[in-house]
Amino acid sequence: MYKKITLLLALSIAIQLKGQDTVRVEQVLTPEEQAEVYYNKGVEAANSNSFLIAEGFFTKAILLKPIFEKAFLNRSVVFNKLNKHVEALQDINEAIKINPINPDLYYTKSLIFFSTQQKDSQNVALDNCLKLKKNHADAAYYKAVGFFKEQNFDEALNFYSICISSKPNFALALNDLGSCWKLKQNIDSAIFFYQMAIKADSSLSFVYNNLGSAYFNKKNYNQALDSYNKAINLDKNNFNAKLNRGALSFELQNFNAAKRDFEDVIAEQPSNSFAYNNLASIAIKNKDYKGALLLTTRAIELDSKNGAAYYNRGIANQMLKQEDACCADWKRAYQLGISSAKSVYFSNCSN
Repeated sequence: MYKKITLLLALSIAIQLKGQDTVRVEQVLTPEEQAEVYYNKGVEAANSNSFLIAEGFFTKAILLKPIFEKAFLNRSVVFNKLNKHVEALQDINEAIKINPINPDLYYTKSLIFFSTQQKDSQNVALDNCLKLKKNHADAAYYKAVGFFKEQNFDEALNFYSICISSKPNFALALNDLGSCWKLKQNIDSAIFFYQMAIKADSSLSFVYNNLGSAYFNKKNYNQALDSYNKAINLDKNNFNAKLNRGALSFELQNFNAAKRDFEDVIAEQPSNSFAYNNLASIAIKNKDYKGALLLTTRAIELDSKNGAAYYNRGIANQMLKQEDACCADWKRAYQLGISSAKSVYFSNCSN
């Protein structure tokens, strides 16, 4: 009797153990859930700059979920990256139909118009964005850039200020504020904002170059040189900084250092008209007028609107006793906006 009981108990245990096996059941996603999966894959692909793959995932998401604002928005961005501007505009308009009070949609629409150089349409989209969110930093930034290009510096300052009120560490906006103030001849304010831009992002070579030019303007030559050096150390291809550092060396009559910078620029940018004209300035200082004539002529060949090159060639021609040629050059120089050429022309040349 005892043996039978033991056997039954063993059988019972065996049956219990068997009953603990699990059966795998595949989870079935709803169309909306699958759309989210495709959407997330699209975002991942876009962040890896795989825009064609991202487009495919966003399209799958939209097919499963036709009213999918984020998918339309992001596919619009991807289309714009792929230069499919018509498709990008169609998608962003669909997103706006779904949610007409989302300011980011109008901002994205403005970027499409920016890519296609439709300035008026871009401004309308930016205005619509700012109506919904008056302190939208990125929209305010692009409004400011537009006014800056038009040299409407007061309006530019207004929108840059709106921008940094929301994004106080926006280095590009801080740099542009500095440039606005510099062009308005407020050099101290320019220096302040360039320094703020560097605090926000110390990796931007062009900001150091701008700061150097502001210091140069104030004749703070040591600080200017330090800023130019930092700009070039960050980016050896910052030829504007090399030109400016050369100009500073020229101002300090360190002609060998200036010549090295100008020649370095020409070695990398053989079509740089400014570098040739700057070398001509050194040649004139060294009384090498034939050399200056060749250098300025090359500068003018590369850029027929380089007024400073005409001015320098006028000096070279004058010293070489080429009176008609020097007068023609000075006349062209002042026509191109070189103010000092006008007085030289009327003082030395007949009407």
